[in-house]
Amino acid sequence: MLDRVLYLWSFATGKVMFYFLSLVLYTTYVSMSVWGLESYIEPDKKDQLLPLRVFYMMKALSLALQAVQIRYGLPHKSALYRQFLAHRIDMASWIGFRLYRALPFLFELRCVLDWSCTTTALNMYDWLKVHLLNSGALQV
Repeated sequence: MLDRVLYLWSFATGKVMFYFLSLVLYTTYVSMSVWGLESYIEPDKKDQLLPLRVFYMMKALSLALQAVQIRYGLPHKSALYRQFLAHRIDMASWIGFRLYRALPFLFELRCVLDWSCTTTALNMYDWLKVHLLNSGALQV
C-alpha cells in the first residue's frame, strides 16, 4: 500500500528509498530466517519450504518490477488514474482485466487508496462509481 501511495503522490525519491529499504530488509530477513531453516528440517521434508521459496520469488519479481518502474520514471499526475488494462481492446487486455476484477477487493482497495491520496470533492461512493464508469465495468 505504501508503494501505491508513493506512486500516487509521484514522490520518486521516496519510492527509491522505500525500494532500497524493502530490498535490504526483506533480503536480510529471508537470508537469516527462511534459508537458515534448511539445517533444521529433515532431508525428506525439504518440500515444506517450497511455499516460502515461491513467496520469496514473487517478492523478488515485485522488486524487479519496481526497479523497472523507477528506471523509466513515474508517470505524470494526469495519467495516474487510468486503467492500464482498459486502454486497449484486445484479448490479452480483456483477460487481464477480468482477472484483475475477479480478485476479491483488489479494485476496491485501489479505489480507496486513490481516493484517500487525491484532493477531491467526491465522497467514496461517487469516486467508486466514477472508476467503475472509466473502467467500462459499469454500463449506463
